[in-house]
Amino acid sequence: MRRLVAAIFAGFAVLMAATFYVAGRSGDGLVERNYYESATNEFTDREEEARAGLSMTVPDRYLAGESRFAVALTTAAGPLRGARATLIAMRTSGTEEDRSFTLREESPGNYAADILLPFPGQWMLSLAVDAGRIRARRRWTVEASPAAGPSASPLPPGAFRAHAGSQEVRLSVSPWPPRPMRDLSFAVELPGYTGGATPHVELSMPGMEMGRNRFPLSRGADGFFRGTGVIVRCASGRKDWEAAVTVPGGGKAVFRIDVAD
Repeated sequence: MRRLVAAIFAGFAVLMAATFYVAGRSGDGLVERNYYESATNEFTDREEEARAGLSMTVPDRYLAGESRFAVALTTAAGPLRGARATLIAMRTSGTEEDRSFTLREESPGNYAADILLPFPGQWMLSLAVDAGRIRARRRWTVEASPAAGPSASPLPPGAFRAHAGSQEVRLSVSPWPPRPMRDLSFAVELPGYTGGATPHVELSMPGMEMGRNRFPLSRGADGFFRGTGVIVRCASGRKDWEAAVTVPGGGKAVFRIDVAD
């Protein structure tokens, strides 16, 4: 029995030694570099923010396209004046469309900027405020609704419209509503597109690793690009998917697709 216990402990020691060796040889090591300093600064900033009684009021609705973002910054002593405020908008599906906006103080404690969320769907917003000893950071996720202008015609179910750079992308998915583990037809129209390369579609779930799910499109005589894909079933029960249409040389248009049961 003693020999068995000794053998178990010896094996465990070898495993731990190998883990430390591999971690030490890796670029990042076991922990984040300067973790202690970063954590200390974070706690210090939070304490200073709490002492100042800082509060932020941000919009609760967002539209795709150009819009106005405004935030009200107040402290226990009144409006927070003279701060540097920066808003970063990030797509949950990638970094291609990330962008930064500098907010201007239009009145005491009120900061605003014209921002651009190129297409509807989920965006992650990060707001950084620096005002002397006050260094505040906020991050939250929003849903940008399609902009409804007077000339915008309603789209039928399963039809979407967005832009990949300056290229308009129109996507149709059938049958609608889509269901997991069934063949879906994707039709893409690129008005004015003169490129010779064909686009492709990639299906993914924001914040979840679902494996590579990409398929090409072929151009038909009517000018539409068509292909067939399958949305797999997520074990977590989530139904929010994204279809990214990549236009060669023109960027990527991302569409949110909610699957049915």
